[in-house]
Amino acid sequence: MVVVTNDETELQAMSDHDNTNGKDEDHERNSPVVDSKNPLRRSVFRAMVQDFGPLWFTWCMNAGIISTLLHQFPYQFQGVQVLSTIGFLLDLTLYVIFSVIFTLRFLLYRGQALAEITSNVPELCLMPTWCIAFMTLVSFVSLTVSNATWGGENWTLLAVAMWWMATVWMFGKLFFCFITLIREHNLLDRQLPTLIIIPAVGVATLAAVGGVVTTSAHDLSANLAVPIILTSFCAAGVGLILGLILYTYLFHQLLAHGWPAAASTPTIFILVGPMGQTAAALQLLGAAANTHGRFAAYNHGTFLTASAAGPLEIACQLLALLMTGLGAVFFILSLCALADRAWHRELAWSPAWNAIIFPTGTLVTSTLLFADVMDSPFFRVVTAMLTLFLVMVFFINVVFTVWKAYKGQLLVVREDPRVKARLAELRKES
Repeated sequence: MVVVTNDETELQAMSDHDNTNGKDEDHERNSPVVDSKNPLRRSVFRAMVQDFGPLWFTWCMNAGIISTLLHQFPYQFQGVQVLSTIGFLLDLTLYVIFSVIFTLRFLLYRGQALAEITSNVPELCLMPTWCIAFMTLVSFVSLTVSNATWGGENWTLLAVAMWWMATVWMFGKLFFCFITLIREHNLLDRQLPTLIIIPAVGVATLAAVGGVVTTSAHDLSANLAVPIILTSFCAAGVGLILGLILYTYLFHQLLAHGWPAAASTPTIFILVGPMGQTAAALQLLGAAANTHGRFAAYNHGTFLTASAAGPLEIACQLLALLMTGLGAVFFILSLCALADRAWHRELAWSPAWNAIIFPTGTLVTSTLLFADVMDSPFFRVVTAMLTLFLVMVFFINVVFTVWKAYKGQLLVVREDPRVKARLAELRKES
């Protein structure tokens, strides 16, 4: 015999009402399916798909940036390239799985999924992570696949095509995020989330990956490389200047309100991203123009020539050094934030810890490039230490994520928060 409580009766009534009056197909699909025995409980599939957010793509980003760093690790040892390839394959596998789940959310829940993303400022700001994760795969194809013994020109052309796809996608995301924020949200009376800087990081990442393609892809012609270099310089400018504009608000917010909430404190590491990624991008693009001879081979006008490429690379390295310094300041500031939370016994793991790896990885990419161009033991040691730090944080995230998923607190949360909210509304009305 099943005893139905008053709450369950109300929920069952809501479900019956939706089923009888919801003639619209989307409405029926988005209405909660209520089990009379446990009205808040969903199936595993529904719970995973309905709540799946863009935050999960940070796992792909983190695996991709660590794999890139291992591929060019300053202290090579036996097996490091294998570890790099394994990391890239993990990135690819997760990206495919997460993309399928995220796409299913929009296919199955349509209007509800879009409304929930656009009405939630942090979720909206995280949307570019899908494209950024895709760009880590562009790096994979350029660095590893195109240079494999079985790779070659066809994979280089694929990397170029993927990069141009990412260009359209990333700028589309940039405009979508900020236009939605302007039209639908009034943030004047609220604190800006640190995540608002992610679109700027995404555009800067586009520039950096353009540098990877033009410096590392196998047998890339100057006719294909130069348009990527020029577009990447434009993207680097957008990422840098937009990042500086947002820094003003976010740093003022830190001064006015203090650290973010304890669970969100690791998001301060995102401030490292625009500086670190733009610094890496400028170094790579300058090297592509001069060291790899793309401008000399193209040889058009007065700018796209060998004589202009040399000073351009030096200017890029100087600017990159300035940005690396600012990125290091934000990195140390972020570490101090975590230390302060730990001192007050407020430090606890949350999914926000995924924000530590990719932004810091962009700074490490810059120090890695400086280690090469300066033949600097200092930058090599810093790069190695920070890479090991990122690997350690990655495995900490794995352990806690698996544990919380096992406990039903993450990824698959069987209780439907939407049903709880509707029940609360019914109670208020009654």
